[in-house]
Amino acid sequence: MSATLERPTIYDEALFGEPLGLPVRQQKLDTNRRFWIVGEWSLVLPTTVVRRGPDVQRMISDIRAWTNWSSRQLARVFGTSHTTVLNAEAGRPLSALRSGDLRRRVGEVHDVVERVHLLAERDADATSHLLATAPSQGQSAVDALRARRPETAYLAAIDALRPRPTGMLTGSRPRRSGATVALHD
Repeated sequence: MSATLERPTIYDEALFGEPLGLPVRQQKLDTNRRFWIVGEWSLVLPTTVVRRGPDVQRMISDIRAWTNWSSRQLARVFGTSHTTVLNAEAGRPLSALRSGDLRRRVGEVHDVVERVHLLAERDADATSHLLATAPSQGQSAVDALRARRPETAYLAAIDALRPRPTGMLTGSRPRRSGATVALHD
């Protein structure tokens, strides 16, 4: 019994680094079918799912669920009126003259509140408390959100959750007796 070797195809030669014996003509892909044929292989591509970006209505309802804030509290954070917040939450179109850059502000507040909500272990009251609590130095997260500084707001919420140690420098390891010796020894 002798094993017969198949004659390698042009694709096998290309895989093993052999020079191709004849030029390969580029084939046009037929994208109208469910699958494409590239050379000798057929590729099955998944259908494209179009997802809409997060909209203002969903983000406002998320923020309200995560914090139990009223529309007036949200309006103070966004720097707008409570009727604008109610209209946006109801899905009514926003007027650029009245709402200004409300979409961007809602996105910034949504990002911060979502992260703080995860830090608060998904508790709405704890999230609201962390956002309203001012750390020992500085302003609360709500005040920083009003000032349109989301990065400062997030850091203020973290400081409210885990206050920074004050006083002397502290290490991550506990002090042991005999761990240090005098410099002259």
